[in-house]
Amino acid sequence: MNAQAEYLKTKVLTASPGELVVMLYDALFQKIRGAKMCMEDEEWVRTGQLLGQCQDILTELTSSLRPEHFPELARNLYALYSFAQQSLIEALGTKKMLLLDDVIRVLTPLRDAWIEAEKQIRGTRPQ
Repeated sequence: MNAQAEYLKTKVLTASPGELVVMLYDALFQKIRGAKMCMEDEEWVRTGQLLGQCQDILTELTSSLRPEHFPELARNLYALYSFAQQSLIEALGTKKMLLLDDVIRVLTPLRDAWIEAEKQIRGTRPQ
């Protein structure tokens, strides 16, 4: 295992649940940006691979929802994740990059909210 992979493994294993969610969003956005570059270059196979990985990340985010604790929040997040998944499928089928921008635009506030929540949690933890 190379040093970068070892670092990432350690980062994931020591991350809080909120930090893991932020990492998923970051990976999702990175793969969407990669898919957009591949679309520009008309590399459709690679575009499909990256958007498939995006679908996997969205599936992971969806499966982490706990409707038994916060049913309305879970419903709202499920709707946003469903929108994102459908937009990715449509973007690949229609080759419309703007749909990928929509996914980032809609999900960025959620990522930002998780970052803010983590800051607040860290501020309340004993040092």
